[in-house]
Amino acid sequence: MKIIKLRPIKKSVYRPIKSIKIEGSKSYTNRALLLSAIAPHPVTIINPLKCDDTDAMIDCLRCLGIAIDVGPNFIKVNGSVKDIKNKTYKLNARLSGTTIRFILAFLTIVPGIKILEGESGLNKRPIRNLVLALRKMGAKIEYLEKEGYPPLKIKSSRLKSGNITINGGISSQYISALLMILPCAPKGSIKISGEQISKPYIDMTIDIMKTFGVEIKNNEYKSYELISRGIYRAKKYLVEGDFSSAGYFFALAALAKLKITVYNLNPKSVQPDKKILSVLESMGNIVHYHKNGITLEGRGVRPVSVDMIDFPDQAQTLAVLAAFAKGRTVLSGIQSLRVKETDRIHAIMSELAKMGIRTKLKNYTLSIYGGAPKGARIKTYKDHRMAMSFAVAGAKLKGMEIENPDVVAKTLPIFWTLLFSFSVGMDIKGDKNLILIGMRDSGKSTILKLLAKRLQMAYIDVDNLIVSEAGMSIGEIVQRNGWKYFRDRESEVIKKVSSLTDTLIATGGGSIVRTKNANYLKKNGAFIFLNAGADTLVKRNNKLSLKPRLTDRKTINEEIQILLEERISLYNELADITVYVDNKKPETVVNEIIEKLGMKNNTLKININSK
Repeated sequence: MKIIKLRPIKKSVYRPIKSIKIEGSKSYTNRALLLSAIAPHPVTIINPLKCDDTDAMIDCLRCLGIAIDVGPNFIKVNGSVKDIKNKTYKLNARLSGTTIRFILAFLTIVPGIKILEGESGLNKRPIRNLVLALRKMGAKIEYLEKEGYPPLKIKSSRLKSGNITINGGISSQYISALLMILPCAPKGSIKISGEQISKPYIDMTIDIMKTFGVEIKNNEYKSYELISRGIYRAKKYLVEGDFSSAGYFFALAALAKLKITVYNLNPKSVQPDKKILSVLESMGNIVHYHKNGITLEGRGVRPVSVDMIDFPDQAQTLAVLAAFAKGRTVLSGIQSLRVKETDRIHAIMSELAKMGIRTKLKNYTLSIYGGAPKGARIKTYKDHRMAMSFAVAGAKLKGMEIENPDVVAKTLPIFWTLLFSFSVGMDIKGDKNLILIGMRDSGKSTILKLLAKRLQMAYIDVDNLIVSEAGMSIGEIVQRNGWKYFRDRESEVIKKVSSLTDTLIATGGGSIVRTKNANYLKKNGAFIFLNAGADTLVKRNNKLSLKPRLTDRKTINEEIQILLEERISLYNELADITVYVDNKKPETVVNEIIEKLGMKNNTLKININSK
């Protein structure tokens, strides 16, 4: 079992202000993918979140024959429902609750016989109310195993009605799924029985539908009515930053008394998890809003009483903060936590108990008696939010350990890199690091993410970590301070990351030219050389004018040739494994790396003779 042992931030490295750029919202990304698949023309989604949940949605759409291109900062949905053939399909939503609910509704309006399932954990999450609602709209859906749970068989391809009633107290994702396919139904209204939970998530769905050209009237969350029929018309959609992910770093600022700015956030967003800011203010912290970001000035935490009904995904984070607040914190309206990735109420209470914190549950209201937590090994229950929320405690508290840390890949694969950038110490118990070396534009950053996903390893991109710590691009760093300054910062970062284990690390092209950098990394790592020829590097480097120059040579070709001559012998000398990347797709390169690494008893073994 992989375990990350966290070490608190040392006061000597506290900084008055720190900034990060958060990635796009998962909730908006998956909604955008579904609406783009319904739209009759190609749609480009800009600044999407790329994680396990959005990958699951993309794979399901591709399984149906919908063409999708994934680029560095975009996803282009080229195909649509019109490309889906009348045949049998088998779709796997993995562990993504958002995907299985949205896709289920989508599958009722497309041709073919569709089998929909998830991995074992997702198949244990109920879906009965959504199935009942879709059946009332005319869908033909069968349970293949346990009544009320996936897997499912969907045999219909059109809906007969859009006028239904559904319980609003189970999951807002059911309502969102129905709303997004409402333009494809003959009529368009949804009535809500009971209390509508997670209302802001409904607001998000209505918001993105309007951006795509379809308007929904919200009758005070008692009913929803389609008021503008027609197709989804957007051809581009910009995904705003994710408040769910940003919440961990705002909490970190409050607990560790840091001043943190998170960029790529919309201060006017309707995302529900934005509400954590008002809670942190009531805990004694100060919030500053900017045009494209938000700063939290941390002053510590104190007990609060909060109704979580509209933003339950922040409950775990607030529960961890409550462990440090002297007195009784009350979190009410947490009933939906019972049917998340795990029973989050049970998980929170169990893990806080390990930290010496007493809790009490009554009528879905959780009381937390905080003040003097102690370090503990935290079980994550295959739940990404358990890992990230309890990791925040590690910035302040000695002895915090997180089991199975790679679960963060579900929604925020770079979480550990971002946490590391705030000088939270990490010891990862496991095998050696794997270190990607090679020239600029040999594909290290792309291979890093693909390989980390395949091997289920934490990963760090040295260049990205430098940029995060500096708050500016490499080009800006070099322009302001010169290459020597950058190389010195690079050495500092490499020395820090070399203390990790069982981590995949991508280095800058010139990082190992300094002998001490190579020595730092080699103590606890094995090198994988991505060998790209000069022609490939020139072709990929056609935007070199936008990057800081490395030599005084006049042309790209000359610069690359001289750098290759200087570095190739060093790359070859260090390499434990060499993979040639010319004219190969990234997936092919990853397959070759894995083959050369070899596997024995689920442990990576380096074949030193694989060059």
